[in-house]
Amino acid sequence: MRQANARKITVSGVLGVVLCVVFIPVILVNLVLIIGSYLHPDELPGVFGVKPAVVLSGSMDPAIQVGDLIFVESCDPAALQEGDVVCYLSSGKAITHRIVGVTSGEDGQPRLVTKGDANNAEDRLAVSFGQVQGAWKGARVPGLGNAILFMQTPMGMILFIVCPLAVFFAWDLWRRRRLDKAEAARAAQMEAELAALRQERARDGRAAGEP
Repeated sequence: MRQANARKITVSGVLGVVLCVVFIPVILVNLVLIIGSYLHPDELPGVFGVKPAVVLSGSMDPAIQVGDLIFVESCDPAALQEGDVVCYLSSGKAITHRIVGVTSGEDGQPRLVTKGDANNAEDRLAVSFGQVQGAWKGARVPGLGNAILFMQTPMGMILFIVCPLAVFFAWDLWRRRRLDKAEAARAAQMEAELAALRQERARDGRAAGEP
C-alpha cells in the first residue's frame, strides 16, 4: 500500500514538474514578446538580447528555410562585416539577408548592401545602422516558425496559453485537495489512536482501583 502511494506521489510530482518546465517558460516568453512588440513597435521583441524571428520567404535557402524560427543576437552594427547575416526592418517587416558590401548614403553615413543567398540581385535599398536588429549566427529551429505563427492566432492563444494555464491550475487544485484529504485522514487516525489510548488508560486505572 505504501509503495502504491509512493508511486502515485511520484507520478503527480513528475506531472507537476513537466507542467512547470514546459508551460510556464512558454507562457512567460510569449508574454514578454507580446508586451515588447507593443512597447517598442519599431523593434523586434526579444529576451536578454536574443530576438526570435519567423522566416516567411525562401530568399536565404538553403541556410534558412521557410517556416524556420531563427534567433537574432543584438550587435553593434558598426562591427558587422561582409558575409555576416543581418536582420533588419524595412517598412515594418523583418528581413534577414547576407551583407555583400558596405556603402555610404546621401547623408554620408555608412549603409549595408544586402542580398538573399537565393536571390539573383542585391536588395533594392541599402540598410542603415538604425534598421539593424541584430546578426544571425546560425541558431534556428526548423519548422517552429509555423507553430509560432499559429500561436499568434486566437485559436493558437487558446491552445498554447489559456489551455496550459487551465491545466496547471486544475492540476494544482487537484493536488491541494489530495493533500488536504491525506492530512485529514492522518489527523483522524491520530485522534482515533489517542481515543483508544485514553480508553486503555481509563480501564487500567479502574482495574488498579479495584480491591
